[in-house]
Amino acid sequence: MSLLISPLFHPTTTLLIDDNKTFLKTLSLKLDEDAIYHSFSDPKEALLYCTENAKLTPIDDTYLMTDTESPDPSEQNITFRTAELKTALSKPERFEVISVIVLDFSMPTLTGVEFIDQLRAQVKNTFTKIIMVTGEADHRLAVELFNDRKIDKFFLKNEDALEEKINFAVHEMQKAYFLDLCTTLFSSILEKITPILSDPDFETVFTKIKAKLNCVEHYLCENTGSFILVDKAGELTVLVVRTQEDLDLYADLAQDQKVPEELVKRILNGSLLPFFASFEKFIGSKREDWIVHTHLGKKIPGREGYYYAVIESKKVPSLPGAEHIASFEHYMKAVHA
Repeated sequence: MSLLISPLFHPTTTLLIDDNKTFLKTLSLKLDEDAIYHSFSDPKEALLYCTENAKLTPIDDTYLMTDTESPDPSEQNITFRTAELKTALSKPERFEVISVIVLDFSMPTLTGVEFIDQLRAQVKNTFTKIIMVTGEADHRLAVELFNDRKIDKFFLKNEDALEEKINFAVHEMQKAYFLDLCTTLFSSILEKITPILSDPDFETVFTKIKAKLNCVEHYLCENTGSFILVDKAGELTVLVVRTQEDLDLYADLAQDQKVPEELVKRILNGSLLPFFASFEKFIGSKREDWIVHTHLGKKIPGREGYYYAVIESKKVPSLPGAEHIASFEHYMKAVHA
């Protein structure tokens, strides 16, 4: 599966390495206000920083679990462990993970190539993305490094609007970091995840919702494509995704529990979407629970038979509370203090 949306994402750190301090200062001023970065004019210091922080890792997949009630793995649902996600979100160290390095090619104490070779030898995080900045004379070597996949992108120092291009590339590479990471991290469950994560129409909806809610983190919580979204202040939102097949199943189960007929009809037509937060709550649900755990749904434009709902965390009591979250907003205030 070629993913457009990574199953998990949170802000990470970018390193800027160049012996030209003026260039470093100019570049840092062009980066987005919410960018986390550290500048180094000495590549050896930067390498030491990487090795000292080598144990820092992104939030992993331990907050996810499969529905062991289903004997067939292909039919198992993926749900999330609230306690594990809560614990992970309480740690600000997740923002210190180095996902991108912007690196000068030609430096006196350690060349860009030597830095990369030593980094890969000392730090086993192969997902970190390298953006190299070169002079005209080194362009051919940069092309070779790119073709050999030793770097992920490169720019010439005399390019117009270089800083703006690097700023855009950092965002692009951070996204690529998590897509590559998750392809490996979630390899055992990706085949169970709906193709919705590779769908451009859903990606458009997903991106708009995250932007509207000021969300900077997301975590897959169901194999249908439902997510926990986290904004800068640490407030949680659930983006629920259901297929028509899901709704047909839910409607049958609701009828078995004597749920009001009008509610069953609205589940079937996608105007109400069930979300019980965990498989255990779903299995143990009673008639009255269906009223509490259904939410206003909408069709995903351009995607037949797919629906979504946006739910505030206070309407899902079993989710971790924002008061326990180490928010990105608080982290950035501490960094700039």
